[in-house]
Amino acid sequence: MIRRLPKAKIVTLFVTYGCNLNCIYCFEHYKDPSKKMPLELAQSIILKEIEEIEKSEINDAIKIDLFGGEPLFNFSFIKEFCEWFWSLNIKIPHIIYATTNGTLLDKTKQEWFRQHKDDFVLVMSVDGDSAMQLENRGCTMERLPIEFAYELWPDQAFKMTISSNTLPHLSEGVISLLQKGYLVESRLAQGETWKSGDEVIYKRELNQIANFYLQNPEYHPGALFTRYYGDILHDKTPLKFCGTGTNMVAYDVEGKKYPCHMFSPIVLGRDAREDLKKIDFYNPDELIEDSCRSCKMLRVCPSCLGFNYFQRGDVKKRDKGMCKLLLAEAQVVSAFQIQYYTKNKNIISWEEKIKLKAALKTYELLTDFSFEE
Repeated sequence: MIRRLPKAKIVTLFVTYGCNLNCIYCFEHYKDPSKKMPLELAQSIILKEIEEIEKSEINDAIKIDLFGGEPLFNFSFIKEFCEWFWSLNIKIPHIIYATTNGTLLDKTKQEWFRQHKDDFVLVMSVDGDSAMQLENRGCTMERLPIEFAYELWPDQAFKMTISSNTLPHLSEGVISLLQKGYLVESRLAQGETWKSGDEVIYKRELNQIANFYLQNPEYHPGALFTRYYGDILHDKTPLKFCGTGTNMVAYDVEGKKYPCHMFSPIVLGRDAREDLKKIDFYNPDELIEDSCRSCKMLRVCPSCLGFNYFQRGDVKKRDKGMCKLLLAEAQVVSAFQIQYYTKNKNIISWEEKIKLKAALKTYELLTDFSFEE
């Protein structure tokens, strides 16, 4: 059973700066396989974080994200750290997980993960079919132990990242994985150079996935299609899209603390901590650029503050190259939710009613909206 832990603090540990792939959308430009986090450092960090959570009025659990690079590049650390952590008999709810490209998951590692599948979750990156995987990541699906990951964690979705090159094949890639029984969560690559017309392709592909879900109710829609557009229902300044700087923290291989992994030296190539002290991640008004405040998309725009800082040097400055794609996404998803939740209106849950209300308002606001050229 995968532990959702909605009030958990996410603590990311960079276990290595090394990786064996070079994905076309990768934002980690300063990889170095020689840089690894010492076990003793990780232990001291986690003990301190647990102590803080036990005193917290906000968090009541911990999610430990073992990050890279490719985390399996330092499997010996993962094994030692986890076995130490589990020996502590931590009282607060907890889970350890890692996102992996899967190519280093040999039989020895598989056996260890099999023994600990209830306390550790591997999230597999799978970018579609073999052609899409080869285009984005330089390896085919045949190199990935997909069946193993599905056997151990059938409720954990595969992570699909969409590049401009694989965008035209998005629906085919998603549906093919769904039909094999896998769960899949797709998302647009951040920092990608999107081409004119990509938004039209994205809308077409999303509509095809939406139609698949509507015509095949035995498949449960993924997180993208069940997203809650709650900020649309009130007039308050919308909150940031993730927990960076508030509910999340990342420690680099030297134990230096950052708001999330996007602000770390493996991404930026420098220590930005002094500059980051000027940012109040708890104040949503300070995280929005003036030019975006009057935009109809503001309340449904999933802006990544880390990428804003990485690419434009300011957490407020959003990637305007994604505006049309995100508009297409909101238009399709809100329309889908209206159809999906009203299709079985006699058995709709309270949560679904709230999502439907938000979808209706989102659709009404954005259905005829377009960005000027």
